[in-house]
Amino acid sequence: MTIVGIAIGVASFVAVLGVTASANGQISDEFLSVEATQITVTPAGGPGSSGPLFEGAADEAVERIDGVTAAGRWWTVPNVIIGANSPAIDRAPSQPTLIAATPGYLALVGAQLSSGRTFDQFHADQPVAVVGDRIANSLGIVDVDDQPVIVINDIRVTVIGIISDTVGSSAALTSVVIPAEFAREHFAPPGQRETMIVGTDAGASEVVADQLPFALNPRDLTAVRIVPPPKPTVVKDRVNGSTQTLFFALAGICVLVSGVGIANVSLLGVIARTREIALRRSLGALPTHIATQFLTESATRGLLGGLIGTALALVTVTVIAVSQQWTAIIEPWSLAVGPLMGIAIGSLAGLYPAVRATRIEPIEAFRQ
Repeated sequence: MTIVGIAIGVASFVAVLGVTASANGQISDEFLSVEATQITVTPAGGPGSSGPLFEGAADEAVERIDGVTAAGRWWTVPNVIIGANSPAIDRAPSQPTLIAATPGYLALVGAQLSSGRTFDQFHADQPVAVVGDRIANSLGIVDVDDQPVIVINDIRVTVIGIISDTVGSSAALTSVVIPAEFAREHFAPPGQRETMIVGTDAGASEVVADQLPFALNPRDLTAVRIVPPPKPTVVKDRVNGSTQTLFFALAGICVLVSGVGIANVSLLGVIARTREIALRRSLGALPTHIATQFLTESATRGLLGGLIGTALALVTVTVIAVSQQWTAIIEPWSLAVGPLMGIAIGSLAGLYPAVRATRIEPIEAFRQ
């Protein structure tokens, strides 16, 4: 029973170490997979500056940088009236936002369509639009099979797609998005309102951010302000730390309960072996001999329990990792902790029974 108790306690502790390492590894993978990979490029001169910020082929220049997955530009077009009919006929009290964007913008926000398609380079100067599903409902548009038309400042624009959801920014869900070149030609130019978004591979954002000024304006490297994505390292470390603290607390409780149980079993063993102890004392054994005997027995049982518990922990961690589709992570040092912890638990749990055994007087024991 002592060996079983030690095995359970050690198995609980080592399994918690393995599950914690595996869970933290999974958390790290999740953070890496959702790590922000979008860089924002804005004017360095501020709203009062004049002159174009980006050249027409800026997206293509940026996309040639290694590590860039996509690039797109957008800005909000001011002073427009959008409706299903001419503004003189139907002027709604609340107006949706009009966004002018390059095709890369819709790709970067992960626009998912319930009907139709997004625009591409072929539609750069065409009167087409993609609308969010909320705006489509308010305009009475269900799908784009019949090529519905909306009116923007008396300009008829064909709706070619309806956005139902986005992965990134949700602004497109409540806006009307038109091609950037079409917006430049028929509405106010963007000026310093134009913003570029650059998507990168995971881990490549810092390198790409350093190269963007050279790709956009090599003559003036301070013309743009580069805002790299925030690093999730701090949040990830806090989550890992909280998880480790919680799991270690649970493991400590398991070890404490096992130690108390083992001490009780060892004490019962001393009581049951009172005559044996009295006989050894009467034959000349000293109290240190009795204590050494019981401590050695406890340590040996602890070592056996630690070995068995470590094996059980390995199986437990593997089963949990496989069932959760994780990668099982077991620190090599934790395999040595199991047997050593078993020896320590066995020795500490057997310490009081060993001291109790040394206080047994042969004459009193034989009388009982």
